Amino acid sequence: MAGTTLVEYLLSKHFWKLYSSDRSRAITSNEDGFNFHLLVDIGVVLVILSGVTMLIIFQGVFAKQIWFQIKIGLIIIIAINGSVVGRRQDVKLKRLISQENRKEDLMKVKHRLDLFYNSQLCMFLIIFTLSVFKFN
Repeated sequence: MAGTTLVEYLLSKHFWKLYSSDRSRAITSNEDGFNFHLLVDIGVVLVILSGVTMLIIFQGVFAKQIWFQIKIGLIIIIAINGSVVGRRQDVKLKRLISQENRKEDLMKVKHRLDLFYNSQLCMFLIIFTLSVFKFN
């Protein structure tokens, strides 16, 4: 999940860089880009299944630990944020670049996507930190 989100973030940065210099090339690269949403969805399912499996194997011991509760909560927030905010902004971006729209609409979407990716990556960093420094 974190890896595909990072790749999407980097591709987004590349798109906006191209868009400022060569609009047609940026639109082509955005349309030809790989759809990482499927990989993120698979990652969400695998992470949740691994958490449930850990609970089953260790008979629920982790469920009582704060780090695990926070981690599972963040994973759920990441999944909802990706589905609701990220995908909605991607759809808006695709619609806006296929039409001749005002630059201000594109900049709103760019800002929201930047905020989305930064929040997602920040939550992944918190999850990684919680996994390394398990506290009760």
